[in-house]
This record gives sequence, structure tokens and C-alpha cells, in this order.
Amino acid sequence: MAKHRVTAAALGIAALALVACGRGEQQQAKAPEAPPPKAAPITTYACDDGRTVRASYPDSETAVVEVDGASRTLKIAISASGARYTGDGVQWWTKGADQAQLSPLAAGEDIASAPGVNCKSGEASAPVAPPPPGSPGGLPDDRTPVSEGPFTPESAQGAANVVQTYFALIGAKKYAEAWRLWSDGGKASGMTAQAFAASFDKYASYNAEIGAPGEIEGAAGSLYVEVPVVIYGRLKTGEEVHMKGPVTLRRVNDVPGSTREQRRWHIAETALKPSPKS
Repeated sequence: MAKHRVTAAALGIAALALVACGRGEQQQAKAPEAPPPKAAPITTYACDDGRTVRASYPDSETAVVEVDGASRTLKIAISASGARYTGDGVQWWTKGADQAQLSPLAAGEDIASAPGVNCKSGEASAPVAPPPPGSPGGLPDDRTPVSEGPFTPESAQGAANVVQTYFALIGAKKYAEAWRLWSDGGKASGMTAQAFAASFDKYASYNAEIGAPGEIEGAAGSLYVEVPVVIYGRLKTGEEVHMKGPVTLRRVNDVPGSTREQRRWHIAETALKPSPKS
């Protein structure tokens, strides 16, 4: 019977073959690594009180809400409509893709009793731009340079400055101060100070562009001047607002017996009407 001699070299080759085979089997058995989960997209909401909310929805049960410098993880709760999330003293209630409401959630509450604040994303919260000069809804395209020299309060430019101040106060929600710029201590507006303020409650933003004043005209001891104005902003419902028209100012002429207050420009009338966007 023939004898076979197994050399050390042959054993080494066999061992290497077994190791390589084992590694190949390990590589085949190892499952490919799953890609890391994608971060949930973040939606930015602008709220009526000036705050910004960043919200993401990593799954159908969760909302991660960032507001006032803090991030809160909320869980979905029962709601008749929309999607309501609660937790960490906050209720976040989405109504469709672009609207939501942020409310404080008191201890022990399942549903917030506070009215909360409305928030909007996308086009419903985007800033509104004024129509360009010369367009149907814009100011006149008057390229005549406006004098940058000093002006007196009694001048036409002084009247335009009152209009500028008036709409700046409205934009800052200082309605009582704006109301007092109307003639007769605000009465010429046709509203009480409270009704005047309430008339602007429907706006999420309210801005104005002021044009160059017209010529001063006189009648029966009073002086009048018109100032063109373009209004642009957004209602709380998300709709854009565009208005245009003159603001008429009045002051008492420099006649004996007139007071300093009477000789100042005050708003006598506005004729703002809806206008095209551009």
C-alpha cells in the first residue's frame, strides 16, 4: 500500500485556504448596513404675536416644536379636526398644511383652555411687497427729487410727515397714539379709540408707503393737503391686502385766536380703496 507524505508547506496552503473560505462566508453572511434615518423636514411658522415656531413631524404620532428657544417633543392627542399634539405645557394644533395654533397647556389640562395664537407657514406667512411705483396699485412714478432740506411742521412736507408717523404707529400697534392724529382729538376718524384699535385686529401685518404731498389749498380759514398712500399687508386669514388712495390733512390757518394745536396738521379724511397687487 502506497504511503503519502504531507509536507508542512502543503498543510500551510490548506490552512490559508480554510481561513480565506471562512472570511468569504463571513462577508456573505454580514447584512448590509441600513442607511441612517433621514431627519424630518422642518416647517417654519410665523405667529400673530411675532414669535416663530419651527416644527417637524418625525412620525405620525410625534411633533417636535421649537419655540422661545426651547425644543419640545409632543405626542398626538384626540381632536375633532386637524392634528393636535400636547406635552411639556404646550398644545400644538395643526389645521391643514399651512396653519396651526400654539396654546399654553395648564397643569392637569388635556385640552388647552387658553385661546392661543394663530401661526402660518408658506405663502400664508410670507412678507407682502408693495407694488412698484407707476404700476396700477403703486405710488406715482414721480422721478422729481424730493427736497432733503429742512421743512417746517406747517409745510406740505410737514403734513406728509404726520402721515408717515400715523402709519408707523399703526404698524407698531400703537393705535391710541395714531387715533389722536385725527382732527378733533381723534373724533374725525368716526370711531372711538377702542373701535379704532379693534378695526385693525383682523390684520397680521399692515404697512404703508407714503408719496410726495400735493399743493396746500385753502378754504374758509382752513388749509388742506393730500398725501398719496399705498397700503400692503396680510390679514390673519392669510389673504394679502392692497389698498391705495389719498389721505387728506387739515390745519387751521394762521388766524388770530387759533391755538397751536389747531395750527398743526391732523388727518381729516382717508379714501383708501382696494387696489391691484401690481
